[in-house]
Amino acid sequence: MKISITGLCAEAYGAETTAAWISDDNPAFHFALPAFAFVTEQDGEIIAVGGWSLTDKVDLHPIGDRLIENPTHARINAVYLKPGCEGLGLGREMMNHIEADIMDRTEIRDIYLWSTKNAIPFYLSMGYDAGVDEFPEVAAGFKIQIRYMWKKLE
Repeated sequence: MKISITGLCAEAYGAETTAAWISDDNPAFHFALPAFAFVTEQDGEIIAVGGWSLTDKVDLHPIGDRLIENPTHARINAVYLKPGCEGLGLGREMMNHIEADIMDRTEIRDIYLWSTKNAIPFYLSMGYDAGVDEFPEVAAGFKIQIRYMWKKLE
């Protein structure tokens, strides 16, 4: 994940912000494994990861261990590619797999995600609608722009 953020987000946010964001000393940097997680491997190396979870509200930073009694949405928690693997269709394949998994496991058809600036065109191409921007602090003194995006599965 850190390799993906460094390689794919630095142009959008700058090297200094990206370095602070993924620093081992950054207590704000954390990644909770989503309830449903997937990897794509090539020659024994993980080159893409993705995951989703159920939620009962649209939330920027959902609490991962909160029990969801009546889920209303699926949240795509993360899709990361290894730098150099962009343009190979891996992100699209991962998103298609995640969306199919949501449809297979649940009756929920309302899904959402928070996109980094560099990935907005990708999610638009996948049929996601763009909503509001938020500017969370990813490290002390460093904020990034992310965009709420949603889709209704059919």
